Amino acid sequence: MAHPQLASILDRTGHAATVAWAHDGEGNLAALPDADLAIDAAVALGNAAVLQAVQAPKNLRKLAAAGLHKLKSRGVRVAEAAAPRAFSLGTEEVHVPPRAFISTPNTLGNIHLVLTATDREGSCIMELVYGGSKLQDEHGHATRSELRQFWRELEHDAGMHEIPFVTALHLGDALVQGRHARSWDQLIEKVDPATLTAARLLDPARHAPAARNDDGDPADWPLPAWLVDGKLVEDLAENGFGAHEPGSPDGWLDEGLDRALRLSRDEFAAACEHVALAFTLAGRPRAAAEAREVKRRIEAGEPGRNFAQVRQAVLLACFDDIRRREAEHKADMDGIMRMVGRQGE
Repeated sequence: MAHPQLASILDRTGHAATVAWAHDGEGNLAALPDADLAIDAAVALGNAAVLQAVQAPKNLRKLAAAGLHKLKSRGVRVAEAAAPRAFSLGTEEVHVPPRAFISTPNTLGNIHLVLTATDREGSCIMELVYGGSKLQDEHGHATRSELRQFWRELEHDAGMHEIPFVTALHLGDALVQGRHARSWDQLIEKVDPATLTAARLLDPARHAPAARNDDGDPADWPLPAWLVDGKLVEDLAENGFGAHEPGSPDGWLDEGLDRALRLSRDEFAAACEHVALAFTLAGRPRAAAEAREVKRRIEAGEPGRNFAQVRQAVLLACFDDIRRREAEHKADMDGIMRMVGRQGE
């Protein structure tokens, strides 16, 4: 049976010295108040290196060896301990902490998750944009001075909120699960495997901040337009976005809202859960509770016309389609005019 305090060691909220040893091999194992727990945590994290380093006392060396055996039986590759080498002065290592930020839904209904990680080869910046099942990613590299400037910009961005890196790692790992995400893999290469393991075991809401005074209007958040079925937008466009019954100017839209939710009900509900977690991590519990209530009502089968968030998503999708059609029409007209001009030469 797992030790009741094991989870707090894995997510770095427990006894500081035990966390430091299990994750990073720092400190004296024998001096810890519960050395057995530290070894169990290192095994759960797959941290073979710290287990291999245990040489004394004898009872702890045996426990560490048993832990290594467990890792091998689980298929974890345990490298043979390297023979000691002659001492030499190496280059100074500068530790650059990983950092992460999350936004609440922007005007397009999208959530932005930003992570930065650094190793000897440089710093990596990863941004994931999500809302429903669709996921966009941006990836880049930065010098240390560029990274510091990037952090300053995020710190002064009212729409971004810093969160524990391990929390962001949990969210990002869940978002890219089952997808081809080469850029995410490049970020993970700069993350200690034990930290990734701890992140996967984490409850992402565990480190949510206390409620802030500026909780704002709970209802003031949209859902992304990409949740709206493309065929529905085409149908609305064919009706001029304005066909309606006499005396009911919103009739055409209400019908479209109901259809939009029927076609993508599960995705709208999932997007609400993303929104709720983002508000939780931003310290806005009232807005988070409202998002979960919207999710509950959506899953209960209420029509789309009952939700301001669905209305915003459909109108934005229609607006985007209008802009696309206008751009295509302009391109067609420009092409025709060029042809006319050539014929008149």
